[in-house]
Amino acid sequence: MRLAFNVLNAALAISTATAAQDTIDRDVVILGGGATGTYAAVQLRAQGKSVALVEQKSRLGGHAETLYLPNGKHVNYGVEGYFNNELSKDFFSQLNVEYEPLLPGSFISQNVNFDTGERVLPSSELLTTVVAATLYRNAIEQFDYLSTGAYYLPDEIPEVLLRPFREFVEEHALQGALNLIFTFAENVGNILDQPLIYVIQNFGVPQIDALLQGGYITPKNGTDELFNAAANYIDDSTNIFYDSIATHTDRSEKGVEVTIQNSKTGSKKLIRAKKLLIAFPPTLSKLEGFDLGDEEKSLFSKWTHKNYYAAAITNTAIPDGFNILNTNPDNQPGSLPTTPFQWSFEYSGEPGYFMSKIVGEDNLTESAAREMVINDIKRMSKAGTFKIEDGREPELAAFASHSPETLMVPIEDIKNGFYKRLYGLQGVKSTYYTGYTFCTDYSTPLWNYTRSVVDSMGL
Repeated sequence: MRLAFNVLNAALAISTATAAQDTIDRDVVILGGGATGTYAAVQLRAQGKSVALVEQKSRLGGHAETLYLPNGKHVNYGVEGYFNNELSKDFFSQLNVEYEPLLPGSFISQNVNFDTGERVLPSSELLTTVVAATLYRNAIEQFDYLSTGAYYLPDEIPEVLLRPFREFVEEHALQGALNLIFTFAENVGNILDQPLIYVIQNFGVPQIDALLQGGYITPKNGTDELFNAAANYIDDSTNIFYDSIATHTDRSEKGVEVTIQNSKTGSKKLIRAKKLLIAFPPTLSKLEGFDLGDEEKSLFSKWTHKNYYAAAITNTAIPDGFNILNTNPDNQPGSLPTTPFQWSFEYSGEPGYFMSKIVGEDNLTESAAREMVINDIKRMSKAGTFKIEDGREPELAAFASHSPETLMVPIEDIKNGFYKRLYGLQGVKSTYYTGYTFCTDYSTPLWNYTRSVVDSMGL
């Protein structure tokens, strides 16, 4: 009996020691190492706070992806640049990352109907970039409460914000600005049918002002350089947990406990922290195992979304120096493509390489998106628009999923105060949120919003 008792005590001691090694204490645990989670971790480290950054991939950066070429050049086929303002430049300087102006690979465009592969005429009502941006800005500046990119809506939401965007286009004669608006907000899908609020949130005053006043900047050696520098700043050897997700949470007003698991090794760790910051889209499928309250479940069950993919393509037969715009003359106004679609083949500036963004409803799979890219190119070749040489095949040099993207909720829920309730979750059970479900999906405004969230933690 005594022997059995001693064996049990020894086993418990070993278990406790192992548990102690696998338990981590931090000021803040951050889930998601995309633009916002990374930014939050850097700022908290700069303030002398301890962090644990948990990222499901083996790298930071989220939608920022860089393809490095054999000649030492690179193609940013995900996020291409950042607003040229003080916030962006301060972040680059904080990480000692050199930057340069972001310039398009080409200013010359051709119009092709990707459904037929044939050249078509551009929309007959095109305006210059400055005129189109100014006209659109004048029309939306009445909604000044959206000017930060956050969904800070008044109690009585104007009906026009909830009506289809095509009605706003007609009322303000924005047909000639559609091409520009769609270039920046293609991720909303069939833009003419979406509520105005979601178009503004994806291309609104912050984006227009950046375009007209300062333009964009980009790291000299690719967007990966920014996030590699951030990883070093955060100290990825002790503070970043790659290839990992949270499988269980226990949250209270006194702090949080988060169990994480590595997808490659299966190993688990327990992170105890004063605060939790969730920096990925809070969908129910991504929060499985979390101790969600009724309000969180109610809100997070409302989302609908688009599926979105990014690609770098070569062997296209498209001449260097041209952007090929997907133009559908049957969809008016604007001759815009309808889901699922590629918006364009954008010349990267590097010979032979083009970039594409693929947008579809939530049932567009990665394999279907990959096939679409290749089939659109082959269709152009068959039509004689850009003839692929015999024996050559279009090649996806890089491909990434940005799904789920453009999370939206039904109009009735917006009317009933969805976003006010969503922001009301900040701080409950020591839990905070950031990311493009809370603010426009552009890195610089997201960093600004994230800074305000970090400041509100009161650490």
